[in-house]
Amino acid sequence: MIYIVIAIVTFLALILYGAMSRRRVYKEIDRLEAWKMQIMNRPLTEEISKVKGMAMIGETEEKFEMWRQEWDEMVTTQLPNLEEDLFDAEEYTDKYRFKKAKSILAGVSQSLEKIDMRIKEITSEINELVTSEELNREEIVEAKDKLQETKKYYLTHIRALGQTAPIFDKELDEIKALFETFESLTVQGSHLEARQRLVESLNRISDCKTKMQGVPELLVILQSDIPNSLKELSAGFTEMEQQGYVLHHIGIEKEISSLKHLNEQALNKVLELELESAQKDMDETVQKMDQLYEMLENEVHSKQFVISEREVFFSTIQDLHDRIENLKQETQIVSSTYLIEQNEAEMQKKIEKLFHKLQSRFLIIEDSIDEKRESYSVIREMMEEMQKQMEELQRSQKVYEEMLHNLRKDELETKQSLRELRKKLLEARRMVQKSNLPGLPEHYLITIGKAEEYIIEVSKKLDEKPLEMSDVSYVLNKAHEAVNEGYEETSKMIENAFLAEKLIQYGNRFRSSYQSVSVRLIEAEIAFRNYQYEDALEIAASAIESVRPGILKEMEINLKSHV
Repeated sequence: MIYIVIAIVTFLALILYGAMSRRRVYKEIDRLEAWKMQIMNRPLTEEISKVKGMAMIGETEEKFEMWRQEWDEMVTTQLPNLEEDLFDAEEYTDKYRFKKAKSILAGVSQSLEKIDMRIKEITSEINELVTSEELNREEIVEAKDKLQETKKYYLTHIRALGQTAPIFDKELDEIKALFETFESLTVQGSHLEARQRLVESLNRISDCKTKMQGVPELLVILQSDIPNSLKELSAGFTEMEQQGYVLHHIGIEKEISSLKHLNEQALNKVLELELESAQKDMDETVQKMDQLYEMLENEVHSKQFVISEREVFFSTIQDLHDRIENLKQETQIVSSTYLIEQNEAEMQKKIEKLFHKLQSRFLIIEDSIDEKRESYSVIREMMEEMQKQMEELQRSQKVYEEMLHNLRKDELETKQSLRELRKKLLEARRMVQKSNLPGLPEHYLITIGKAEEYIIEVSKKLDEKPLEMSDVSYVLNKAHEAVNEGYEETSKMIENAFLAEKLIQYGNRFRSSYQSVSVRLIEAEIAFRNYQYEDALEIAASAIESVRPGILKEMEINLKSHV
């Protein structure tokens, strides 16, 4: 039973596969048939007939016959053969020989592709031929006018063209010969080749006219302007040397010889109508001449700078010398009182060393000017570099002067700070005296004692010779911390004592009613008499807060409102 079912299913599958394959092949046959009909309906005959309006000779007649024969071959032989192939493919399909049918259809598709492509090529060739003939008729008149105009321009400017005139004359004759060839080809019906000659003629006319317009200016520049400029450059160089300029670094003779050669090279290219290359050589020549002129101008400006700044430099060197001498004297005075840091002492030595270096450099510069050992541009560079070094030295001098000034300034500020610390410590003592406390706790006395010791140590440091400000600053910072701590502890101690006393007095009203309160208040009184005001406050507050919550906060607010 299972085998029967499998056989039935397989049979049905084969039938379904055959039906679907036939449908796909028939669909491809229909597509190729439609493509074939489309090709047959192409209006190629009409396109070919366009050529009939032209003179049927030479190339035109040959191409017309070739295109007509190709189209006849397609219509009468190739396409009918493809039609038969399609019938064969259909028969193979009916017989379920799909592989053979597909092979035939693939061949038909390739053939139709080739035919279609060739029809497009023929159409393009026809259009090119027809268009060429039309354009030739339209443009030949314009081309002849341009040639005539160019000849007229040539005759008008023949003298300005110089040695290039025969080349242009020959070029115009060759263009004229191209026109004659064009006419001959047109008469022969070779419109495409005639088109090539006409386009070539137009391009050569345009190129010839452009070169004619460019040559005169190039000749004037290369034959007159540049040679005259080179003579002026050489004369100017000689004159500047006679005026005392040192110019050996420029090597003017070698440079001018090189420029003459480059100019001659550019001129030869012009005479061969290689104008673009000649223009590049000419531009290079002009650029290099400009550079030489700039170098000479730079020497003139550099001389003006050197002469005008020489006295300024001398004055600046003298001023630096005077300031360094003053710094040395001031350093000796300050060092007798202050201990100058090693790196700060080294700064003075560096300043003096740099100054002596600048002094030597200035002597070299003066010698170079007087003995004419260097060009002014080189001397100017030396002076500009020296100017930067002088400015750096001036900045270093200013920093060192400020350092010396700050040493004395730090001493005065330290003494002022010391007075303020003593005043603050005295104010703390007065606060204690006014508070009428029964006594002072041991830790408080230690804090105040430490503050007094630091103040004394600062005073001693200020009396030391030489004065080491870094040590003074360190001890002064410690004194600030100790005094501030003592002052804050004084305020806190007095506040705690006052609140503790008030709480104990306030709590007396609860002694008879609350035995625990009475006991805690006795503990608070003992702590108070032992100068433990903070402990007394904590004990009294905890006792009374148990029966009268918030009383401590209330008293603190009242205390601050009366301060």
